[in-house]
Amino acid sequence: MTATGSLVTFATMAQAGTPPAGPGNIEIFNKRSMVALEGYLAQAGQEATVEVLRGTETIAIGRGTIDETGFLEFNHPGGECWIGVTPTIKPGDEVRVSFSGEAFTDSAVTMSPTVTEVVGSGFAPDGVAQPEGSNRVSGTGTVTISGTYDPEDPWFDPTRFVIETVNPDNKDDKTPPGQDPGLVDARAMGITLVPDAEHPNGEPGLWDAAATIDPATGTWSGTYTLYTKADYDRTLGGDHVAAAWMAGEEPALGLTQNEFEEIPGPGMGGCPPSPDGQVPTAPTTAQLSSATGSTSVEVAWKTPAQPADASEVTGYRVAAIGGAHVEQEIAERTGGTSVSLDGLEAGGTYEITIEAYNGRWSAPQSLGTVVVGSGTGGTTPPDGGTDPGTDPATAPGAPTGLTASSASLDSADVSWAATTGATGYTVTATSGDAAAAVPAPVTVAAPATTATLTGLTSGATYTVSVTASNASGAGPAATATVSTLRAVAPAPFTLTRVIPGHESIAAEWTAAAAGNAASPVSGYDLVATPADGRAPVTLAATGTAGTVSGLRNGVEYALTVVARSGTATTTSTVPATVDNTVTPTDVVTVTRAQYRADRREYKIQGTAQDTTANRVHLRLGDVAGSGATIQLNVPVAADGTWTVDLRNGPALPTNNRFNVTSDSGAKTVAVMTRSR
Repeated sequence: MTATGSLVTFATMAQAGTPPAGPGNIEIFNKRSMVALEGYLAQAGQEATVEVLRGTETIAIGRGTIDETGFLEFNHPGGECWIGVTPTIKPGDEVRVSFSGEAFTDSAVTMSPTVTEVVGSGFAPDGVAQPEGSNRVSGTGTVTISGTYDPEDPWFDPTRFVIETVNPDNKDDKTPPGQDPGLVDARAMGITLVPDAEHPNGEPGLWDAAATIDPATGTWSGTYTLYTKADYDRTLGGDHVAAAWMAGEEPALGLTQNEFEEIPGPGMGGCPPSPDGQVPTAPTTAQLSSATGSTSVEVAWKTPAQPADASEVTGYRVAAIGGAHVEQEIAERTGGTSVSLDGLEAGGTYEITIEAYNGRWSAPQSLGTVVVGSGTGGTTPPDGGTDPGTDPATAPGAPTGLTASSASLDSADVSWAATTGATGYTVTATSGDAAAAVPAPVTVAAPATTATLTGLTSGATYTVSVTASNASGAGPAATATVSTLRAVAPAPFTLTRVIPGHESIAAEWTAAAAGNAASPVSGYDLVATPADGRAPVTLAATGTAGTVSGLRNGVEYALTVVARSGTATTTSTVPATVDNTVTPTDVVTVTRAQYRADRREYKIQGTAQDTTANRVHLRLGDVAGSGATIQLNVPVAADGTWTVDLRNGPALPTNNRFNVTSDSGAKTVAVMTRSR
């Protein structure tokens, strides 16, 4: 059992592939909108911030304190709630965690395997008589778990995938005397797509299993074969799970679990509802207009952005509240984005409110006030709003509320309040700096009250002028000053983790902040510089993790990370806790290790990642070179495999341990299976 009480046992974790190394692990229970953090002992007592991201959009966030065991969970009894909304976590969503006292982040991507169906064949008794008083019924029955996955899912690795059935009743210590003992020690029955000798599918004489996967259709299935009626019933009636470790090496980590029988959504009382259970977000701005002498108000708006996975907004209720003599409330419902409120008092001032509907009504939102029949508009209209109408007997006055701002190197945004009687506006800019470029004037038609000036010079100060006009001419100008930004290098950032691999080095770092709003971080360069003076190897990256490949095993490299903003760069700082001078090495594994004592016979097989003129060397003991030689100079084949088949070798020590080293610097210790 994991700390969360989840369904993956230590045995099935090994079956699904060795979990990536790291300070901790992120488990994603996507159907339950649940996330569990495990093994973060170094961060115990710190506040963890967990974000769920869909692309670049954050769809959920949660905060809590890592306990003394390195554990924290969200949307599970005893854990923390998500803030504001419980997310609907989908394949491809990223779960990212950061800590209050650490300079690194971990993240995991939700993978695509999903359980879609569990089918039992029915149990067929074989008629074999059982001992008197026994409830055991022998025969055969099958249970098949089927599902889907995305063959293009870059994080899904079939060798790290396990299909599971979990039932606590499959324990012999719960069986009454004389009754069917069930599947002994098989509380969690795992089936892997790629079984091996140490972790076969099934237990001899108890149950058998097999699994298949079809990339052409994006489907997979696992079938259990059971031999007693009790075992069949407990397997069919258990919980059925698809569990997958993320593909790849560090810094990737994470486990996605899709649980067929679980109910989606919030998992504990008091937590916020899912997006489809939230009230909608109502508009906050609209075009309000009332023609001269009319007794109606025209209202037009745009549907605002809603939270990810929220129910669609299907209607609105718009109301006018107020009047010149007695307070009225005139309201209309519509499925569109405009409405006419009729029967109002001419000259009366009304507040306009709006409510949005998606199966639930939002709270009323004020859109501002308007004087009925005044011939003037109210708040700034959205795109597609209508002209409120004007009386252009005279030229309009100077615009009010003028503001000019710049968050770029070569442009400025200008806005102002609507001017009574205006049908259009002209925006110009001048500068006292002789080297500064002067942009062309910009004209906009009412009711628009914003404009963007482009073609400005970086770092220059401009005087912006706005004049309103109508058929009678242009009025006086309103002015404001604005300065464009200069390009600067990214802010300092920190290299947080460096991990050597086979002909590669992986790294993580904190995100570099932009030097200013006009200088966004455009990417990063990982530079691995060898100690022997050869040319460095560089990898371009856009996120906060990357792996430099094509390196030479056994050669020491110094790794640096550089943040780029155009041509301006900043090199990461390296804290004392991080060693950025590392040596890539080969990786060897042992896939078979058998010893027959009466013949002192060894049968050992394995793999090495380095296949270029590489050899492995096998000795007895825990430490390379400390024990008797089994066999030296074993060649690594082109496919990465190596084999030892030796008779009359050295006697195996009582701890059954032996070690393997390679010419490329890899080493591992394994345990031998002993017979006779």
